[in-house]
Amino acid sequence: MKVYEAIAETLVAEGCNELFGLMGDGNMSLWGALGKRSDVKITSARHEAAAVSMADGYSRTTGKVGVAMVTCGPGLTQVGTSLIVAARNKSQLVLVVGEIPAGAKNKTQTMDQRRFVEACSSRFHTITSADNMAEEIAEAFYAARVHRVPVVLNLPMDLQEQSFDWDFDYRPSTLFLPPRVENPHPDLLAPVIEKLMAAERPVIIAGKGAMAAKAKDEILALADRVGALLATSLQGKGFFAGQPWDIGIAGAFASAPSERLLAEADFVLGVGAELGYYTTEGGLLFPSAEVARIDIKPMPEEIGVIPGLYVQGDAKKAVAAINEALESRQIRKEGFRNAATQAVLNEAPHAFPTPTDGLDPRALATNLAAALPKGVLVTCGAGHFFSWPAIYMALPEGAEIQFSYQFGAVGQGLPLAVGTGVGNPGRPHVVIEGDGSMMFNLQELQTICRYNIQMVLIVWNDGGYGAEVHKLVVKGFDPALAQWDSPDFVAIAKAFGGDGVTLSSVSDLGAAVQAGLTKGGLYLIDARVSPTTASDPYAKVHQGIENRAPLLRPVA
Repeated sequence: MKVYEAIAETLVAEGCNELFGLMGDGNMSLWGALGKRSDVKITSARHEAAAVSMADGYSRTTGKVGVAMVTCGPGLTQVGTSLIVAARNKSQLVLVVGEIPAGAKNKTQTMDQRRFVEACSSRFHTITSADNMAEEIAEAFYAARVHRVPVVLNLPMDLQEQSFDWDFDYRPSTLFLPPRVENPHPDLLAPVIEKLMAAERPVIIAGKGAMAAKAKDEILALADRVGALLATSLQGKGFFAGQPWDIGIAGAFASAPSERLLAEADFVLGVGAELGYYTTEGGLLFPSAEVARIDIKPMPEEIGVIPGLYVQGDAKKAVAAINEALESRQIRKEGFRNAATQAVLNEAPHAFPTPTDGLDPRALATNLAAALPKGVLVTCGAGHFFSWPAIYMALPEGAEIQFSYQFGAVGQGLPLAVGTGVGNPGRPHVVIEGDGSMMFNLQELQTICRYNIQMVLIVWNDGGYGAEVHKLVVKGFDPALAQWDSPDFVAIAKAFGGDGVTLSSVSDLGAAVQAGLTKGGLYLIDARVSPTTASDPYAKVHQGIENRAPLLRPVA
């Protein structure tokens, strides 16, 4: 057995049957060994950075380790942004890379791969010998799983080609995973319980940790008991949809009524939500509130913008324990749930003028909400455009949305969506990406078509880099510096083997989405929106306009 064949065995033993990558000299033999196996599927990207983003997206929606494979040197340097995005998301990811052997005379593709990887906020594990290989690979996967961080598994090319003279015995990292501390310590819960008992205007903000723990029922019971309003982080969007005291996303994408109510809060409990800079608007969103957080991590990574109480524990079990303690004390309060709050929630939304230079992005997002089927998976890129679906697009029952905003990097949405789609076969999948971001990874449309991945792809097309356009205007510069004549994205999709339509009216969106879902494969909808309409957060932050975003309610 060759070492590269043994490495293929380890990947399968770690449960990695779906892999992403781009072939080169540094990973060719391993790729060949994996390609022989009927129990392994490899999605071959058209760019190394896209391959890593695909593995990231796959991990986010499956809970499994995402695995990508690229070659040495330039193959590795291409993936820097994607690695940092995955690190910021705390994704479980292993990137397998080749390396030019030490002492090689041809040094064209040599570099200090460790220094590059560590600069990308990722861990570097290298295989030192055939004797140590089994333990070293297991350690790499252990680190990815336990620390939730991208790990680069470095494979010297000469070592890959060596032969074993003994039987290869591999024990996967899953055999050594420590049990999670899920039950919160009573001494840590006690001050949180006291704060909830004393609070007159409590708010509970749930994040993806609460979603992963399936803690919704426990949180609803607690909120009913103490009279709390319900909110989510961006990543928890839609978690409380349909609940009468749901105020939607907290933070930069908060509605005007939500912003007013959060300003009055005297206690905020984050459940599976880190309550970071954007969720708290830099700590200014609820200035009068004390704060507590419940998270599965042993401790927060930093003090953060809003210090407060911290409890380690599973979201569901921790909230259940709080409910039990409050029940024993017969606590039940009105809290925020009164006529004054209801009046704020029932205020008529602001009437925005309809733009005349393109589709109305608010109406487009609202119509998209009505077009989404139950159980849909939505993947959304980042840029000026993603404010519209965040604020104006309600999610139907059973829907899940993934945003690629980590690291503030544009261009990540499309390849991330390939990974989320591969990880959820048979689930209807709608993707939203900006036109500028599309140009970063346009080649991956061919990957989608090559593997016949179902994707309704909506290009939110304002003919430029919208974020820069609106900032240039505020600064007194020419916005045309960040604008262009849009390419024909539908024609490009068709050239790669897909289909699509350029949207004439927002009222046509529902039929277009349904056509794409029915047809299967790649279906691109080019939605040419108004380039002069600034999103609500941009209007507030950069133009000084008071927040007028409406409270989002489920589609009737």
